[in-house]
Amino acid sequence: MWQFAFWCSLALILYIYIGYPAALAVAARLSRRRDAPDGVAPPSVCLVISAFNEEAVIRRKIENSLALAYDGRLSIVVASDGSDDRTAAIAGDYRDLGVELWHSPARRGKNAVLNEVVPRRTEAVIVFTDANSLFAPDAVSRLVAPLRDSHVGCVVGELSYARDLTSVGQGESLYWRYEMKVKELESRLGSVLVANGSIFALRRELFGELFADVANDFQIPFDVANQGRRIVYERGAVAVERSAELWEEEFGRKVRIVMRGLTGFSRLHRRMRGVRLWQFVSHKLLRWSAGPILAVLFVSTAALAGRSPGYAAFLGVQAVCYLAAFAGWCMRARARVPRALYVPFYYMMVNHAAAVAFIRFASGGRQVVWEKAESTRFVPAMEEGPAVTDTVGAVAASGADAASRGRPVE
Repeated sequence: MWQFAFWCSLALILYIYIGYPAALAVAARLSRRRDAPDGVAPPSVCLVISAFNEEAVIRRKIENSLALAYDGRLSIVVASDGSDDRTAAIAGDYRDLGVELWHSPARRGKNAVLNEVVPRRTEAVIVFTDANSLFAPDAVSRLVAPLRDSHVGCVVGELSYARDLTSVGQGESLYWRYEMKVKELESRLGSVLVANGSIFALRRELFGELFADVANDFQIPFDVANQGRRIVYERGAVAVERSAELWEEEFGRKVRIVMRGLTGFSRLHRRMRGVRLWQFVSHKLLRWSAGPILAVLFVSTAALAGRSPGYAAFLGVQAVCYLAAFAGWCMRARARVPRALYVPFYYMMVNHAAAVAFIRFASGGRQVVWEKAESTRFVPAMEEGPAVTDTVGAVAASGADAASRGRPVE
């Protein structure tokens, strides 16, 4: 019994983090590569900025958006979901520059606002973004370029974290580098599983009504795939965001992400088929279940440790990793945490958050409105004033450069 539990749990862990990417790589090699046609005129684009009480960052976001380089027609809409601070008033300051405001008096959730805003647009492409994300100057151009291929319906950009020196920031950067590699492999199949709410583009005619409690960057790629279109990843389309400073904020964010993912799966799984179902089970469900699987692996290894030196040594390796995670937790508030500690700490924190999300979801909990992490709205050296646009451009440019080298912004 214990041997069966040991080998099954070990096989699942290896499959989640190594087997699935390897299978994607093989499938990508077998798939036919598509090249976008040349000479297609840039489509009209509407940049939709979702916002709720974003007075701290909305001016910087709008100025960053106005400075974007795009050869076609680019419209900008601030979609305010019941903001009761100065978000709407600040957005109104840019009306003469063509920035539109859609303000919902009551807070109903991002998707409710998008369900009203997007169907009323006439542009060919909708680009979705958040108020705390800064685009590289060419981000929209790069994001829209793959849509020259009529088979492509959705393009996912690259979110690069302006890394702080906390254990949370360093751990998040490592996580995103791994996710970037997986998305690249999925993109070769034309089947990126989920988008990134901070930066992704959609052909407007493919937009369907969004569920209130399912993340838009989860449902939209699913709907696009169901309409026979490809979802690809464009690494050169870069948005820069600050990671959460406090592990409590990051923990809560991960819980909300997993809960909304579980809600999306519960609503949409009957329509998932073939490759997409395999991807979701492998990339999401199994990974979110890694915590309990690791617990089974540890217990079964402990039960077998007396049978051979190999089991005993492997138990020791696991124990060292868990002790390192605990040490990282104890040092989490320090400015610098050794890599050997923050990596296991962040990994265990993410698995703990997933377990909490499963419990809340099973208990009937749902996430309709998004609660932002306040520390992600603070960016050093970006004070309001005449220099803000230059500073924003520098951060976005450094984000593009970092992405080209496959590392987070320092």
